[in-house]
Amino acid sequence: MKPSSPFVCALLCALLPVLAACGGTTAPAPPPAVSSASAPAVASAAPTAAPVADGPPRLLLISAINGYVEPCGCTVDLTLGGIDRIATRIAEERRAGPTAVLMVGSVLFDPHVDDAHLADQEAAKAEVLARALSRIGVDATVTTHTELKYGPGVLDPLRKTWPLPEVTVNVPGGAPKLLTLGGLKVGVFGVVDAAPGPTPSGTPGDPEVAARAAAQKLRADGAQVVVGLAALPRKALRTLAKGVEGVDLWALGDTPNEEVRSQPVGKAYVLEAGDRGRNLGRVLLLDAATDGPLADPAGDRAREQKSLELQLKMREDVFQRTRETTLTAVIAEMKARMDVLAQSPLPAAGKRFEYALLPVPKDIVPEPEIAGWLAGYNAKLKEINLAASAPVPPVPEGGSAYAGGKACIDCHEEAQQVWLTTPHSKAWKTLVDANKTFDAECVSCHVTGWLMPGGVNLKNLEGRTDIQCESCHGPGQRHVDVGGDDVTTRRTVPESVCTVCHNRFHSPKFDYATYLPRVLGPGHAQKN
Repeated sequence: MKPSSPFVCALLCALLPVLAACGGTTAPAPPPAVSSASAPAVASAAPTAAPVADGPPRLLLISAINGYVEPCGCTVDLTLGGIDRIATRIAEERRAGPTAVLMVGSVLFDPHVDDAHLADQEAAKAEVLARALSRIGVDATVTTHTELKYGPGVLDPLRKTWPLPEVTVNVPGGAPKLLTLGGLKVGVFGVVDAAPGPTPSGTPGDPEVAARAAAQKLRADGAQVVVGLAALPRKALRTLAKGVEGVDLWALGDTPNEEVRSQPVGKAYVLEAGDRGRNLGRVLLLDAATDGPLADPAGDRAREQKSLELQLKMREDVFQRTRETTLTAVIAEMKARMDVLAQSPLPAAGKRFEYALLPVPKDIVPEPEIAGWLAGYNAKLKEINLAASAPVPPVPEGGSAYAGGKACIDCHEEAQQVWLTTPHSKAWKTLVDANKTFDAECVSCHVTGWLMPGGVNLKNLEGRTDIQCESCHGPGQRHVDVGGDDVTTRRTVPESVCTVCHNRFHSPKFDYATYLPRVLGPGHAQKN
């Protein structure tokens, strides 16, 4: 089925009343304590007002959310995030002080999910995400060409019903935005990479030219702090930050790392809050209405301490090898500087900010209404994906079908016993427990032979659930038919087979040499 097929458009329309019926009735999250003359109207119900504490103004950064509405949970590293929990986290911050929510990077869709058979699932998920973000209240966003991956037939209804406030200045009609947080004026603009092609707002122009003009305009309009949202590769952003004056903070939206500290570049600081909404980047703006450059005292001190530690270690290493007596005084002086740094209080005045990476863990209570929309989406996946299920390719001439793990036991009982002790043998149960047995993206890595020649699809999983022998050793029907040989099966499993599923999106800390021994044992390639 083509991603932009009429079925997808009809599906989106059909889902609207279903999802609306899933909402709860508890009080929604409070609105942003921010004003803007250019803020667009939002079709969904506006959150109810709530008192805001007299805390410092704050910026909350969501970067590269990539269509991620709930945690994958495949590994311990992937239990963070969830748009319903993000909503709760943002509501907590809004109760603490005037808050603006800024978003940059791919939003509705994951640029790394390319399977055509997932188009209908991705469209339904994007609808939930767009609706949730509209309810949360995003103050500025920069989206990328990824939003167009399933065509305007999917994107346009979402943008019309739940618009997001674009501030991308290097696309036609793009304009910066001046926000008021308490009494502080914060200017925000965004730029997007021109290389990949058109965005939903048009074909991008030169980011540097547009960024320079936007920063100048915001300063002329009275902005006391200027923030640039950059949907650019890291190297391009660093070049931009060095070449554009008047920007205090830059937020990276293209494959950002989870950095707990800001990174000084030129006269500005770059922030990287990670991807998929697993963390929020929080900036507390302190005395920011005063004159002068914006500083990061805690970050600057941490960087100075780290630099001194490295220099000290180098000199101590040299001294150990050479016993050069002149180094004794140098080492003592550096240790004294480190002690002074550690004991000196941070500045309590001046134009400055504090940056922190706020995790979104699973113990955060989800925002009830958005959680209801997610439940409706998950319940609808069975209908969506059975209808869109891709056919299993036929086995090519001379190839082999999948025999199933039971066919291996007669000759490989010892290996079977080892397998039963591994997480691979419980892969399907994790989906059952999470109610994800019809999520095609999840299922693909929790069954054997997914959409492979002679393998399985959602309509035919019997005997192929879990990560069985053939997931690693290849389809084995011919191996079984000939009574076993070394030609029709793969005895040694290369890393490339593992990283099909153990990739940086689902298993970010995977290391082949570390993980491989965990699935070996007596009778299963264990070395004595």
